[in-house]
Amino acid sequence: MIDLLKFQMFTEKSIISLENTKYVFQVDTKLNKKQLKNIFEELFRVKIQSINTCRLPKNFSNSSRKYANFTKKVIITLNSGSIIRFAE
Repeated sequence: MIDLLKFQMFTEKSIISLENTKYVFQVDTKLNKKQLKNIFEELFRVKIQSINTCRLPKNFSNSSRKYANFTKKVIITLNSGSIIRFAE
């Protein structure tokens, strides 16, 4: 289950949104919103208010002269007062 979550994305916009209890992750492209909600609630033991997903465009790689695969980004909004604890 943890291998479906690739990593947490840290950009300027995502760091600012952490103050509003919004977390941004890159996940497996085959997951839908219901599956993502179950994974995050079970893994981190938090209540999720909303989930937004988007597919990031393909990137062209000059070294191999081909396009890389699609990636999927998920923005998770937690209920107020909830935080994700990564150290537990």
